Amino acid sequence: MGVQQSSQGQGGSDAFTPKELYNLKQVYFYLCLHTTTLTSCPLDRNQFHSLFGNHRQYKPLWRSLFSAIDLNADNIIDFEEFLMFVTQLKRGSVQAKRQLCFRLFDLNQDGFVEKADLRCIVETKVAAVRRPSWQSAPSNASLDSDEYMTFFSLCDEDGDGKISFEDLETYCAAHGESIVTQTLKILEVMFDGVIEETGIIITTTDVRNTKPHIDWQDHRMNMGSLFCCSSTPPVFTTPPVA
Repeated sequence: MGVQQSSQGQGGSDAFTPKELYNLKQVYFYLCLHTTTLTSCPLDRNQFHSLFGNHRQYKPLWRSLFSAIDLNADNIIDFEEFLMFVTQLKRGSVQAKRQLCFRLFDLNQDGFVEKADLRCIVETKVAAVRRPSWQSAPSNASLDSDEYMTFFSLCDEDGDGKISFEDLETYCAAHGESIVTQTLKILEVMFDGVIEETGIIITTTDVRNTKPHIDWQDHRMNMGSLFCCSSTPPVFTTPPVA
C-alpha cells in the first residue's frame, strides 16, 4: 500500500548532526559485532536474533521488528535502513511513526494487517511487565489483548478481516495516537536495552556517547575487560561498510 515507498524521506542523515551520525555508526557497528566470536558480521536475521531474540520478553517481536527495519527485504539491515529506523523511532513525524508502527504490525510486509498479526505485540507487552511468580498481581494479558483487538475492529470498518495503512490513519485521526505511541514505546525500550552496552544514549534532541573511549569500529578498545575474563582483546575482521 505504498508504506515503504512513502517512508523514504521521512528520516535519514539530515535528521542528525555529523557528531550524532558518528555515534549512530558506532551503535550500528556494535550491532554488527558477532555475539560469540566478537568479529564483525552482517546485521542479518541470525545476528539480529542473537541480539534481540535471546531476551525472553522480546522473543515474540524480534522477527516483526527485523522485517520492519529491512525495507528492501534483502534479509540484511544496512546502515541506511538502521538510520531510517532510528530516525522514525526517535525523531519521526507523526506520519513517520505511524508508518513504522504499521510495518511492525504487517508481519509479511504485504501491505495489510490481520488480527493474528497483533499477537506478537500483545505477548511482548505482557512479557515486559510480567512479575515473578511469587508476586501476586492480576494479569494484564486480557486487557492488552482486548485493547489491540478493539483497535483492530475499529480500523476494520468493512469487516474483511484485514486493515491497511489508510485504515490506521483513519483510526488515528478519529481516536488519536495512543496505539501508535504505546507500540513504539515497546520498541524504544527494547532497542535502548540492547544498545545499552555502547553507552550511547539516543533521544529526540541528542545522541550522546557516555563511553567515548570505546570505538566499536576498529581495534581501539579493551574488549577483554568488556566481554570476557581474558586480557587479550579478540581480533576483529573488517567492519561492514556503513
